[in-house]
Amino acid sequence: MNHVKPVKEGLYDPEYEHDSCGIGFVASIKGKKSYDIVKRGLEVLERMTHRGAEGADNKTGDGSGIMLQIPHAFYSEEVPGLPLSGEYGTGLVFLPDDEQSASACSELFEEVITEEGLSVIDWREMPVDNSDIGDIAKKSEPRIKQIFIGPGSDKNINLELKLFILRKLTEKKMRESGLSCSGEFYIPSLSSRTIVYKGMLTPAQVKGFYNDLRDDRVESAMALVHSRFSTNTFPSWDLAQPFRLLAHNGEINTVKGNRFWMQARESDFVSDILGDDIEKVLPVIEPGKSDSASFDNAVEMLVASGRSLPHALMMMIPESWNEKNPIPEDLKYFYEFHSTFMEPWDGPASMVFCDGRYIGGTLDRNGLRPSRYVMTKDGMIVMGSEVGVQTFKPEEIEYKGRLMPGKLLLVDTEEGRIIPDREVKENIANRKPYREWVEGNRVVLDSISVKKDVPVRMDAEELHRMKLAFGY
Repeated sequence: MNHVKPVKEGLYDPEYEHDSCGIGFVASIKGKKSYDIVKRGLEVLERMTHRGAEGADNKTGDGSGIMLQIPHAFYSEEVPGLPLSGEYGTGLVFLPDDEQSASACSELFEEVITEEGLSVIDWREMPVDNSDIGDIAKKSEPRIKQIFIGPGSDKNINLELKLFILRKLTEKKMRESGLSCSGEFYIPSLSSRTIVYKGMLTPAQVKGFYNDLRDDRVESAMALVHSRFSTNTFPSWDLAQPFRLLAHNGEINTVKGNRFWMQARESDFVSDILGDDIEKVLPVIEPGKSDSASFDNAVEMLVASGRSLPHALMMMIPESWNEKNPIPEDLKYFYEFHSTFMEPWDGPASMVFCDGRYIGGTLDRNGLRPSRYVMTKDGMIVMGSEVGVQTFKPEEIEYKGRLMPGKLLLVDTEEGRIIPDREVKENIANRKPYREWVEGNRVVLDSISVKKDVPVRMDAEELHRMKLAFGY
């Protein structure tokens, strides 16, 4: 795989890369798995072709992809001997096109798997058809394999957490390995719940490229899709979306500061859940990736440390909580408490997210990337960057709506319902005594007593000069 992303040179700096894209999802609210959901998800993606960008050859996309629940029945037929659903992890792996380099990367990955007490169940050569993709995409096309990982001797581990630690540690060791091909190794997702198929493709090419997506044995209750338009960034296979938990339409304008703050706090990180493994997952933000990838890294870390996905998103994209905003007082204290250690990841941002149980969307407090959704009478929900991604007869529609600034749309496929924004946030805001913590520790500057003024020992001329120097 020959990377086409340029290095920092002249006026170009990869730190300022942003995206502006198309997002959407389809889900069965009751959690009923079917190929129809997968098919509809791909249709949503194809109908957002205008949201993505193409290269000069008109056949190379900036990136597109789809996230599904793991289609266990399909994989168990393709890979005999798989454990029961949920008892193994899987994900695609992007490897160098050169066989020797691919083997070196695979061997290092397997070494880390063994060190972490997990086991390799099998590797599967990912069946793909690149006959329709552009020449630019082909030049950087990776060798794609799928790995299946078991829990090893300890069957009682939190497998999802262990897979997160494994992936982060592998990324770190790959960067430090000195292998010339390390920059061409990438794991789009590694989970016991979800899987991501993506690449440097146009929306219409995703289904044709991955043979799995044309097989009606592939069933899921949810499909989350993304079409990338890199407004001032360079396309690559690894930066296609969805990422591990979400897909993003917009830009994170504060990303440089967000990355610095995350890095600055890493030395203070403590977690009862991660324990000593916390060193294995640092740095939180993977170097050299986009603003959306950095956001996804941060959400992953918050979820791995014990927070729910909605909780993590509320921390990172808080709604306006000033005195004029009519939200519950307890919720304002929740936002104020978290503002002391997590700055908002601000920008025009519409996010869709999925962890295998929950799927939904949220909009930043400015509301500059609106998204619309439709619920049908037979229990389906479709959301997209705009209307028209799916067509329904009027009599089939139960409700139409749009994401509101700062609000959450959350579908719980286990409970089989859409949880209202107010219910989600009240539940999260009342789990801990945030009001008590804030009021008991808040220091107001006006309340600090000063015994006496500090004398200024300088003459009038020097005082005038100092005032000018400090802008007075």
